[in-house]
Amino acid sequence: MRLIIFFIAILTVNQIFSQVINIEKKRQEQKSSFFGSVNISFDYERSSKKLWTSGNNTNLNYRYKSHLIMSFTNWNFTNSGNEKIQNDGYEHLRYNFRPDSILTPEAFGQYQFNDLRNIKYRTLGGVGLRIKLFSNDTTNLHMGTSIMYEERYFTYQSTGQQHWRLNLYTNINWDITKTLNLSGIIYFQPALDDFQNHNVSGEGRFSIQLINRLRLVLSAELTYETEPPLGLSEFYSKFKSGLFYSF
Repeated sequence: MRLIIFFIAILTVNQIFSQVINIEKKRQEQKSSFFGSVNISFDYERSSKKLWTSGNNTNLNYRYKSHLIMSFTNWNFTNSGNEKIQNDGYEHLRYNFRPDSILTPEAFGQYQFNDLRNIKYRTLGGVGLRIKLFSNDTTNLHMGTSIMYEERYFTYQSTGQQHWRLNLYTNINWDITKTLNLSGIIYFQPALDDFQNHNVSGEGRFSIQLINRLRLVLSAELTYETEPPLGLSEFYSKFKSGLFYSF
């Protein structure tokens, strides 16, 4: 019953709350000095049109003593026949110092694009602190705070938006059994010069181990923006399913 209630709650939050990228879900337990994962997904939707969606993720990590460098690459493409519906992706680089400690300083940079959201490109860079609130063999709870500079340029004009923002998040990861995992995160990113200008994003993920290191993953995410690109809704949602292989 606790599992059912928790899973429903996570999905409900995501249905009412992207350009905010959930980096916390990409962190992995260290297995060696070099480790990572590959995720490939295929989705089919039939309504007024037949839509095919493909995606892939590359997650690379390098650990040397107290230093951890992470690289996250993502690309998604959706088409209907010969018509391109969606083309989005990103590259995220992150550095952690003493990642096993309760307080972990970090620095990061990101580049992304999203045709569906009319974002020609979005770049950001920042520094912050990741805090371990609770951790045992099955459950991990973290929060983080950072400051970052963000630039967004749109597909329909030559100018865009520039802001210094706070980046606040809370993340939970729960191994229900040896083969089942449930996780959730929520972000809040207000502009420092105007707290009424903010992004709120949430995501829930459920995964089950199929064989060895191969897992089936279901996820739902929603983002709310107070100042979205022209002509677009303040809400952005995404639901995905796919296979995840770690090494």
